[in-house]
Amino acid sequence: MKETTRKHPLNFKEDFPYLCVMGIAVAGLGWVIENVLRLIAVGVIDCRYHLLPFISPYGLAVFAVYFLIGEPDDIALFGKKLFKEKTKRSLLLSNLFCFILPCFIVFFGEMLVGHVWEWCFGVELWDYNNQPLHITQYTGILPAVGGGAACYLVIRFMFYPFLRFLKHKLPKKVAVWLACTLGVAIILDTAFISVHSVLFGGAPMYWSVKLK
Repeated sequence: MKETTRKHPLNFKEDFPYLCVMGIAVAGLGWVIENVLRLIAVGVIDCRYHLLPFISPYGLAVFAVYFLIGEPDDIALFGKKLFKEKTKRSLLLSNLFCFILPCFIVFFGEMLVGHVWEWCFGVELWDYNNQPLHITQYTGILPAVGGGAACYLVIRFMFYPFLRFLKHKLPKKVAVWLACTLGVAIILDTAFISVHSVLFGGAPMYWSVKLK
C-alpha cells in the first residue's frame, strides 16, 4: 500500500540558531579534512587562508541542504516535496537526486568561486589541471563526484540526526550565543580574506607547516 506524505514543513525561525551551530561544526570539519588531504597529498598543513580553523563555505552548505534537499528518502525543494506518494520508485529517485544535486553544486560552485575570485582579486585558489577528468583549473569530474558522495553520506546519516540532537540537547539560548559570537567571528574572518585579497593581491597565509 502506498504511503501518502505531507508537505515538509520548514520551521526556519526555530531551526536557525541550531543550523548556525551545525554550520560552525561543519566549517571546522571542512578545515580539518582539507588539511588531512593536503597532508596526504603534499605533506603540508596550513591555515587555509583563515585566522580561525573554520572554512565558512562548508558551513553555508548546511543551509543549502536544509532548503534544497530535505530528507534523502523524501526530497523537498524549499519545503515542497517532489513526490506526492512514497513508493519504492520515489525512494530510489529521491536518494539518487540527493546524490546528483550536490555533485552539480560542487561542480558549478567550484567553477564559479574559482573564476570569480581570480577575476576579482587576481588570486588562483587551487589548480586541478594535473588531475584526471578536470574540466577547467577550478573544477573536474572527480572532485564533483567525490564531493557529491561525501555530501550524500553526511545528509543521509548525519544531517537530520545531528539537527534533532542539537534541538533536544542544546538550549536555544546557547545556540543563539554561539551563532552571535563564533558564527559572526567566522563571517568576519572570511570578509577579511576578501579585503586582504583586494589590498594585497592574495589571501592571507598566517602559518604553514611542512611535515614531509
